[in-house]
Parts: sequence; structure tokens; C-alpha cells
Amino acid sequence: MTRPRSVIRALLAVAMTLVVAACGLSENSGPQEIAPGNLPPDLLNPNPGSSTTVPESPATTSVQVFFIKRVGDRDRLAAVTREVKSPTRPGDRIAALLAQPEDRETELGFTTSIPANTMLLNTAVNEADHELVVDLSSELFSIQGEELAKAFAEIVWTVSELDGIDQVRFLVNGVPVRAPDAEGVEQDGAVTTADYAVLAPL
Repeated sequence: MTRPRSVIRALLAVAMTLVVAACGLSENSGPQEIAPGNLPPDLLNPNPGSSTTVPESPATTSVQVFFIKRVGDRDRLAAVTREVKSPTRPGDRIAALLAQPEDRETELGFTTSIPANTMLLNTAVNEADHELVVDLSSELFSIQGEELAKAFAEIVWTVSELDGIDQVRFLVNGVPVRAPDAEGVEQDGAVTTADYAVLAPL
């Protein structure tokens, strides 16, 4: 006997319902939101913070600063290379000079007459006179005589490497001072590399 199609369809529907139930799915299952607490950690943040990006180092430029070196039977100015962030800023060059010679430079005979605890307080450029005003701490004057003259020479030659700087005027703790030339004679006003010609690099 041939069963009516309606009976067959009913039997198939029952069978499908049993299969779906056995698989643990509802008949009308579809996309549903899952609570964050039920998600695996990796799915919550697929890109955890493990960055290997290395921050870029600030660019530097090589400049010359002038220390003292014994040449024959006398001291002369001698250039060494330093890396600075801004080669056009007088303060960067002076700071590099005040950092004192490195160990390898000391081994090569470089010294400085500038006291190690001398601090740079300020710099100002007078463009009209091509003049740099340098304000230093009073530790600079913990030395006297020839050593003090050489200390001024180191600074003057170092900043005179800058374009537009022809002369240097000094302050100590904001008070104007007379810089001694290479012969120890105090100069009234600004000084130039010519005042330290006998110490000029060879």
C-alpha cells in the first residue's frame, strides 16, 4: 500500500527534529552574541601588547670642541669630535666641552683647564655684533693665571666654530667678567680667537 505523501513528510519532519536535538542545536538557531566572559582570552585581544618597535634615537651631528694637548714643550688647543643634537646651538657645543675629555682621549694626552664642576647657565647671541654671550657658574674661577686663560681659550675656540660668531663675551652668575687673554691680560669686553693665537691648534 502506498503511504500518502503527507504521512511521509510528517515522518521526515520528526526525523529531522530528532537529529537536530541529538546535535544540541535548536531548530531556529542562528547567529547569537556571546558574552565577553565566555570568550577565550586570545579572541578578546588577538594582538596582545608585545610590540618590538624600537623608538628612534634622536639624530646627532659631529662637531669639534677644543681641549688642551701638550705639543713639544708647550700646551696647545686640540680638536676632538663630539656628537650633539643641534650643531647650530652654542649651548650644545659648550655642554659637550664641559663634559671633559673621555678616557681614550685622556690616554692620548688631551686635558682641559675648565674645572669639572663648571656649569653652563645661559647663552645669548647678539646677531648685530656677531657676538655670543656665555654665562657660566662661578666654579670657573676656582683656577687662576695660565690655567684660567686656557679655560677661556677652550670655550672661545669651540664656539667660534659656529657660523656668525666672531667674538665672545662672558658672564659669571649673570655678572660681566673680563676674560684673560693667552698672556693673562684681562680684556675689556669681548674676546676672539686672536686673543689666544699662541694656543692655536697646529
